[in-house]
Amino acid sequence: MRTDLELLKGTIDIHVHSAPDLYRRISDHVELARAAREAGFRALVIKSHNFATAARALIVQKEVPGIDVFGGIVLNLPMGGLNPVAVETAIKYGARQVYMPTVDSTNHSSLTGGEVGQHGKGLVVEGGWSQYTRTRPRIRLLDAKGELVPEVQVILRMVAEANIILNCGHISYEEMERLVPAAQAAGARKIVVDHPYFTRLTIEQQEKLVSAGAVMNYTAGEILPRWWRVSVEDFAAGIRRLGVENVLISSDCGQLHNPPSIEALRLTIQLLLEEGFSEHEIRAMFHDRAAQLLYE
Repeated sequence: MRTDLELLKGTIDIHVHSAPDLYRRISDHVELARAAREAGFRALVIKSHNFATAARALIVQKEVPGIDVFGGIVLNLPMGGLNPVAVETAIKYGARQVYMPTVDSTNHSSLTGGEVGQHGKGLVVEGGWSQYTRTRPRIRLLDAKGELVPEVQVILRMVAEANIILNCGHISYEEMERLVPAAQAAGARKIVVDHPYFTRLTIEQQEKLVSAGAVMNYTAGEILPRWWRVSVEDFAAGIRRLGVENVLISSDCGQLHNPPSIEALRLTIQLLLEEGFSEHEIRAMFHDRAAQLLYE
């Protein structure tokens, strides 16, 4: 058995996209789950920027036994933004991950040259958004004084009580450095910073967030062509600097321009093997750290 394929067995992908969605996807939820099960994955957390996926995951789990399938909620405009009622509802459906705003965040617009609800040629709503939706105010976690808005504090308490993952989404470092300590103070212990190279976090900023209690989620999408943000060598060097124990790896795939999640993670495993990571270290990032977040 090839080492890359063997290491895929037991993998958990906590950030993967599938259809139905407003953006075109390479596979639907059931197709994704079946392929991941065949590759030996332990679990998936399916994500949509525009819909809560926890209830969908329940149906997929029934259709595809033999792999754990979870969902979550992203606090973008379709969910009412920073909406504690939507979070509570998702948690009651079994959500395992609550994302702060992504494509509707103020920072996403900054990252993508002013785009709202989309991203370049690779994440486009078919038919486009109406003028009404395009002109809605984007979402920021901080008020004029630089403090977290009250709704965020309510959401943090909900996440802490449910003992699930708080994901920082696409918010800015300024917002993250206030959010992470506040989440810790509220009792949340499972805090994830997604694709830090996409959100243009320096390695020093990543280190500070890890020191504050966050885990870095490096994603295959950051080294793939359409949204390339970092070389393989610097990707590996970032992991080394932060420490394997502070990093997990997911795909952030599902787009038509990227390979399926299974192949994206196989590719990433192989690249990290070539960069000198041991099988034990790879299992820690692809299996163990995500398992701690989902199951403990």
